[in-house]
Amino acid sequence: MADRDKADQRGPFREFVFEEWLKDGIDGVRGKMEQRKAHFDPSKFRQHIRAAQKEQLLAIRSLIDSAIECVDREANASD
Repeated sequence: MADRDKADQRGPFREFVFEEWLKDGIDGVRGKMEQRKAHFDPSKFRQHIRAAQKEQLLAIRSLIDSAIECVDREANASD
């Protein structure tokens, strides 16, 4: 009789447990990432990161150059 009172823990009507659902989702994502790892080339990633860092430095250099030109114009105007 006790078996009839328990909910069926198999099939589509089993009890929903958030932690299990989340773990299943994370495991699925990890599995997909492992499958795609062969297609991932970290050297290209590093190359793009370095290029982006260089662009940031060039942008800062441009700001500094503009500030220097502004200071030079003010100095020439006061002479």
